[in-house]
Amino acid sequence: NAMAELGMLIPENNRQVIEKGIELSIRAMHGNKPDEMEVQSLMELANQTMSKFPFVLPKNLALYMRMASIIEGIYKTHNVDFKFVIVLRNILQEENMIPKAYVEELKISFDKFAKSIDSALRLGPEMEKFMDEAKISMQKRKPIVFLGGSIFASAIFIGSVLLYQTDEVFGMAGMITSGLIMIGSAIFRKH
Repeated sequence: NAMAELGMLIPENNRQVIEKGIELSIRAMHGNKPDEMEVQSLMELANQTMSKFPFVLPKNLALYMRMASIIEGIYKTHNVDFKFVIVLRNILQEENMIPKAYVEELKISFDKFAKSIDSALRLGPEMEKFMDEAKISMQKRKPIVFLGGSIFASAIFIGSVLLYQTDEVFGMAGMITSGLIMIGSAIFRKH
């Protein structure tokens, strides 16, 4: 679909055959050589359903691609190792097409970057508004218990429980003190 949207495909061709061919090519580039029967059946299906090369390419590149595929067929017939991608890269370098591709890629990246900055700038005032609303909400709502006091009181309570096993008086005094600290921190926080 992306290739069709970019105008790289001739619309009337069988997309499933093209997708399968691209998939096999990518697998081959990653070192997973496709099964010969799979390639043969795909070629037969392509020959039955397509009468023309399915991709819209610049004239010069189409000529080179056609020549490369013919040469690759000859090399394959004679069992000679032929690296299509390397040869194509060299041809593109000789024709000075790679710098143009880099410039085009930079333009696309810059456009995406500009859109991201624009989105971030539009998001800034919204975030500021949200933060102000959250701040107002937090100021209206006061916690019931002072956090520091409750942590201190719980530490004294746990210590008192452990101390209660060896000395009941100090353990009980610690538990009462813990309760008084909680009450005191709640009263202090309300004022």
